Amino acid sequence: MTKLYKAIGLMSGTSMDGIDLALIESDGKTVINRKNFDYTAYQNDFKSRLSHLIYNNPKLSEIKAVENELTMHHANLVNNFLQQNQINPQEIDLIAFHGHTIFHSPENGSTWQIGNPHLLAHKTGINVVADFRTRDVVMGGQGAPLVPIYHYYLFHQQPRPCAVLNIGGISNITYLRGDKEDEIEAFDTCFGNAPLDDLVKEKFNCDFDEDGKIAKRGQIDFILADRILQNEIFHKKPPKSFDRDDFSMLLAPINSLKNPEDSLATYAYMHARAIQISLEFLSDKPRSLLVCGGGRKNVALMDEMKKWLNGVEVKTVDEIGFNGDAIEAEAFAFLAIRSVIGLPISFQKTTGVLPGNNSALVSPQQRSFSCGGVFYRA
Repeated sequence: MTKLYKAIGLMSGTSMDGIDLALIESDGKTVINRKNFDYTAYQNDFKSRLSHLIYNNPKLSEIKAVENELTMHHANLVNNFLQQNQINPQEIDLIAFHGHTIFHSPENGSTWQIGNPHLLAHKTGINVVADFRTRDVVMGGQGAPLVPIYHYYLFHQQPRPCAVLNIGGISNITYLRGDKEDEIEAFDTCFGNAPLDDLVKEKFNCDFDEDGKIAKRGQIDFILADRILQNEIFHKKPPKSFDRDDFSMLLAPINSLKNPEDSLATYAYMHARAIQISLEFLSDKPRSLLVCGGGRKNVALMDEMKKWLNGVEVKTVDEIGFNGDAIEAEAFAFLAIRSVIGLPISFQKTTGVLPGNNSALVSPQQRSFSCGGVFYRA
C-alpha cells in the first residue's frame, strides 16, 4: 500500500503580509486529502525589518537576525496550530519551509530564500524540507513557478484545457491540457498584488485594497497603461520568472498619477491585459481560468479580467469548492512529499529546467542530484 505522508506547508509570499499554513495528507501524486488551514499576520515592525532586507543594503548580521526571527514566527505558528488542533507533532512527517525570497535573479544563477530550516526542525521536532528553488536554478531553470505540479493533480477533474492563475505578489499561470506531468506549461506572467499593496500602504496606510473597493472608484489611464504594456517584459516568451522589483521602475509613472484611485484602477486594467498577452504563449486558449491567491478577492482585478479575456470563463477556485488562500501552502507541502520520495517538482515547460535534470529521468541512486527540496532532520 502506498504511504500517505502528513505534511505541513508554510508560505511567506512576496506580499509580506504573513504566513500561510496548510496541512495535507498525500502520496505525492493522485491522493490529496486537504486538511486544516491557518494564517498569522506579520506585525508592522517585523514587516519593516523584512522589507529593509529587500530594498536596502543590509549587513550580513542583519540578514541573519531577521532570518532567525522569520523562522521563529513560522515555528510558533506550527506549534500553536498543532496545539489548537490537538495534533501530536509525531503524527506529522514533514514541514515544507519555503522561507522568504529576498533576491531572485535566475539569469545570473541566483535565488535566495531566507529561513533557518535547522532552527525550525529543532523548535518543532519535525523533519523539514526547504530550499526548493536553488537546485532548479543551478540546473538551468528559473526556480519558479513551482506550484504547477500541484495544480496538475488538484484540478485533474476540471474540463481541459484550463488554466490556473495565482495572484500573489507576482502572478503566475499554469496551463493544463494533456495527461502527462511533463506536458504542464507554466510561467510567471507579470506583477500581481505587490505594486497595488505598496501604493495602498503609502497613500492610505492600509495593507491592501480590501475587495478592490478603492480601485473601483478610480478612472483608468488607458494611454499610459497601453504605453507601458508595450515594454518587452510583458512580451517575453516563457520560461520566465519575476521578482517584485522587476516592475518597480517601469510602473513608477502609474504611482505618480494625481489620484491614487486612478493608479489602482490602471493597475487592474494592466494586469488583465498582461494576462491576455500571456494566454497567447499557451498551446491553445483555455476554456476557463481558475484564480487563486489573495488577488482573487480584489473585485477590480477580477472584473477587468472578465472584461478582457474574451472566450475564457474567469472564476475563483472557491467557486468550485477550494480554499484559494490555502493552495500555495498546500502546494509546498505536496512538493516536500515529492522531494523525499524522489519525484520531480519542476519540468522543462514550467521552470525551463534543462532536460535530464528531472528526477523522473534518472535512477534512484542519482535522485539526490535532481531538482527538489533539501531534507533537514529534526
